Amino acid sequence: MSTALRRAAYSPIIWDMIDYACGLLDAEGNLIAQAPTIPAQLGIMSTAFRHIAGVIPTLDWRAGDIIICNDPYAGCSHTPDIVLFSPILIEGKLIAVTSTVAHHVDIGGPVPGTENATALEVYGEGLIIPPVKLYDRGRPDRNLLALIARNLRDPAATTGDLNAQIAACRTGERRIAELVGKYETAGFLARKAAVLDHSHTFIRATLAPYRGKSAQAEILIEDDAATTAPMRLAVRVSIGDGSLAADFTGTEGQRPNGLNCPVASTISMAHYAVQAVFAPDQLLNDGFNRAITLTLPDDSLINPRAPAAVSCRHLTEQAVADVMLKALAQIAPDLSTAGSQISFPTLGVGGFDRRHAGQPRYFVTGDILGGGMGAARNRPGASGVDCHGSNCALISAEIMEMTGPVRVAATRLVPGSGGTGAASGGLAIERAYEALDDDLTVSGYLQQIGPATTPWGMEGGGSGAPAAVWITRADGRDEPLPSKYIGVKLNKGDQLCLRSARGAG
Repeated sequence: MSTALRRAAYSPIIWDMIDYACGLLDAEGNLIAQAPTIPAQLGIMSTAFRHIAGVIPTLDWRAGDIIICNDPYAGCSHTPDIVLFSPILIEGKLIAVTSTVAHHVDIGGPVPGTENATALEVYGEGLIIPPVKLYDRGRPDRNLLALIARNLRDPAATTGDLNAQIAACRTGERRIAELVGKYETAGFLARKAAVLDHSHTFIRATLAPYRGKSAQAEILIEDDAATTAPMRLAVRVSIGDGSLAADFTGTEGQRPNGLNCPVASTISMAHYAVQAVFAPDQLLNDGFNRAITLTLPDDSLINPRAPAAVSCRHLTEQAVADVMLKALAQIAPDLSTAGSQISFPTLGVGGFDRRHAGQPRYFVTGDILGGGMGAARNRPGASGVDCHGSNCALISAEIMEMTGPVRVAATRLVPGSGGTGAASGGLAIERAYEALDDDLTVSGYLQQIGPATTPWGMEGGGSGAPAAVWITRADGRDEPLPSKYIGVKLNKGDQLCLRSARGAG
């Protein structure tokens, strides 16, 4: 499925940056298997399934259907991530569901690339698609497709990427039909149950030596959209008899900005953190998650009430993983690392490409930087890694330059940027983007720009160096930008520079 989606995708954010996910669920919405791409998207599939099945009951799902949704308050993440489900029916019985999630380069809204940290409500974050059938018994709803396309800056990209997602779902349907042909329906279902049961048994056994242990942790991340006051996330983790409970009481309330994290993304990252520490080498599925109980306060940063804005939710969901890992590092230090960069420097660029003959073409492109991973006992942190929930690649310089009038002027690891200690943290990345034409619009965000929010050291190790963003104008003047910058104008010769945070020691 993953190969089909990546090879068929229209947009570089998918086929070059790998910002997509593919999974296989059972008829009850349990994740059975996943492609190793982006945990943040894989982890929402089960939550999205249950919301969508509440609107369109699975009894009404038919062979050839494709159900689409991107509603953050219907189990999805943020509006650019479009979720598709395709049922697999054998002799009229639903036995499995294929799913794909892909980040679309633009889904409308006030700025190119859609994501807007200063948004006050989800209604200002582009087109919202409720649970609905995009295909009904194999027939596309062309009116719905036309409505979606009309609301986007680059409709060809989204149409092409949706077709790639559908191709991936159809690939999964064919492969499961082959498995059922080999093992028959009863054999397939028995093996599916055994896979989930094995994962549950494994995580219970792995947690057993830590029974009775508990720890709490707290971290701060920047707001810089609604206020300069930082945002606090807190968690208490307790290990029981083959179980783990994480209580996020103490995490502060939702804010009037786009940094709130919808509950599906919070669940995804809490599960990720447990799996990263206790089961990094296992094939991951919802069997693991049976052992995990979460307490998520209502109307909070990590469980907001609609219509709170959420388009830049990735910064907060990265913080969910980070605060969980900080607590788990106290319980299982031999399995843990110091704090990693969750700075996630991101930009979206839009405007007119006038480099070619004929009518100027509107373009939208973007990039995401990795940074330093935290060190482990006796092992330095990796450099230039997009940690935790994202796992995206840097866009290739050549691809960005093909996509629009933006040149990648420099890409480098930042020497000496790793946090000090017996083992040092990984190095940060710095990248400069030069405008090749006037009147380009740039928006983006990052975290960990100050001493209160940089990656945390473990067992006395040094913290990671902060992230930064600034513009070097064509005349040589440097202009620092806040961690959330919206609608900034670049003209020919201007350079926007991003630097990620380093890992802690």
